[in-house]
Amino acid sequence: MQIRKAEPKDAYGIARVRVNGWRTTYRGIVPTEVLLKLSSGSIEWSEKIRTALSNREVSGFVAIVDEEIVGFVLYGDERTGDYPDHPNEIYAIYILENHQRNGIGSLLLERAVQTMSSRGVLIWALELNPHRAFYEQRQGRVVDAKERLFGELALREVAYGWTEATHDAIIGA
Repeated sequence: MQIRKAEPKDAYGIARVRVNGWRTTYRGIVPTEVLLKLSSGSIEWSEKIRTALSNREVSGFVAIVDEEIVGFVLYGDERTGDYPDHPNEIYAIYILENHQRNGIGSLLLERAVQTMSSRGVLIWALELNPHRAFYEQRQGRVVDAKERLFGELALREVAYGWTEATHDAIIGA
């Protein structure tokens, strides 16, 4: 396995992992029709990621096994400015289901956090996400919550945060 900086040429592979990740992680949580629409939107999302990586609006790392992207993390400045103790945000982290639970997520998260300009970090996750323990094991604390619409279904998202004082726990679990 190799972990390297995400490049614009990785956008399609990142989008493929994202679609797969949503379909496996949120199966039974997010409406099936929303999950099925992800494929048609993945080309558009892929182009957004390619542009964002090209313009350095986001940064990221990819995990590669046998020349295939099997996981990624995208991160940058916290998007709203509403969380002064958390100036950085992990926008997305996904690992293909058959590559989960072997340390790839931890390595990607560690690399991202180590390159951030300051130590406060925020990441949003659906409250029903079965993988939330990944953040809780790293002493992430819920700092906010909001509703998010998926089709006509409103689901609760929670924001996990690490401050200067708890920063080392995010990579030390």
